[in-house]
Amino acid sequence: MITDQDVAELYRCLLGRAPETPDTVAAFKAYYPDFARGRRAILQSAEFVRLAGDEHGDTASRLAHAFLRRAGGEDPAEAADPRPDLCGVMRVVLRAHGAVRLAVIVGGSNVAIGDLAPLESAHAAVLHIATDAPRDIPAVAELPAGGWSYRVAMSASEASRLLSDSGLRIDLLAVLGEDAGWFTALRENLAPRAVLAGDQPLPPETFGWPEAERELHTAGIYLRFLGGWFVPVTYTPAAPAEPVGEIQGLCIAAIMRNEAVAAPNMLASVAPIASSFVIIDTGSDDDTVECVTACLRGIGKPFSVTTHAADRFDDMRNAALDRVPDSAAWVLMLDADEELCAEDHASLRDLMQHADRDAYALPRYNYTGADKSGEVAPYPDRQVRLLRHTPARRVRYSGAVHEKILGVDIGRVALDAGVLGLDRGGPHIHHLVRRFRSPEAEAAKQAFYRAIAARHGETV
Repeated sequence: MITDQDVAELYRCLLGRAPETPDTVAAFKAYYPDFARGRRAILQSAEFVRLAGDEHGDTASRLAHAFLRRAGGEDPAEAADPRPDLCGVMRVVLRAHGAVRLAVIVGGSNVAIGDLAPLESAHAAVLHIATDAPRDIPAVAELPAGGWSYRVAMSASEASRLLSDSGLRIDLLAVLGEDAGWFTALRENLAPRAVLAGDQPLPPETFGWPEAERELHTAGIYLRFLGGWFVPVTYTPAAPAEPVGEIQGLCIAAIMRNEAVAAPNMLASVAPIASSFVIIDTGSDDDTVECVTACLRGIGKPFSVTTHAADRFDDMRNAALDRVPDSAAWVLMLDADEELCAEDHASLRDLMQHADRDAYALPRYNYTGADKSGEVAPYPDRQVRLLRHTPARRVRYSGAVHEKILGVDIGRVALDAGVLGLDRGGPHIHHLVRRFRSPEAEAAKQAFYRAIAARHGETV
């Protein structure tokens, strides 16, 4: 039996005058085990019609549908109205983000806030700014650190002031069916690694955030993660296509120091596609030079192996670029403990053939174990390694340790979104540091980096 008091309590919850807590949801589940019948009884009750008609027209009716979906059941009348799969998106965000303290969802009352249930389990506060809801802004003190959702109406400037006054930062900002200007208006309220979501494309020029990674489109939502990449990636080998053969004009360049164990694997990974090789040894005290020379003779393509003493990585890489033959059109710069898998040879060739930039940042898988199992971290760790070679205007690196390419328009290669059933992106560099180097050797290498950085006033 649904009483007028029950309906009034539901109405208060819908308008944000009482919070929609998990306990409230559980209480309505207990009251209405038959959701279809309970939904009809609520929406058709005289008390609900009176409350809705007195103040806010049909707004409360639409909020009632959202609330009842949250409690459970499905409304056939609304099932035909397609909505982005926020629930699925939230699972992706939480898997990668770990913790979401505050989520701000901007959209009309028809946004299925019940789809944000995963955030409740993560003890996140959810502020739903429904632009067509009654203006009932909660006090700042009422924004808790977990599990509660407020449905209110306010302008972007009001929301920004509310958050600034409270000292809260937004971990997840979703703007659905509204003006994308909300992203700009709330920019200063975002946490450093905030997730942006929208049901329309999010053009980078709208926000002016060049550090934002490639946009993903999944389940009707476009996603960006500021300051990094939010999809946990696990490399899954793909069957390579037909052998590509030699890519005319591709020179493989590398700098090495004490890499006799790792170098043969890197050279073999690109031997079928390379036209030439340039190797710079920067002071090995093992048999790196002899080993590399023997490998290259076996490959049977033009090569040079040179010793170049330097204590800056930009000088080392630039020395390699200076030795690239004039006949080369492109340089792929690899380290000895990296490789380019055969499955990426074709995508590298296609990238070179259709290139409209002078340099490309390739995403890199960094494997935390000796093999390629487990999640890759960090990802994508883009490395500017594919460089157009113009003898009269050579690309240059700058930086003692964290060397960068300057004065060049750099393109970004698509990332691996296979975990979402999307394109695997590529070509990718595979970094196999644990396979070829003991923990002690790796520690010595990092100490070597720190010493160079200290001499030149950089940090590692």
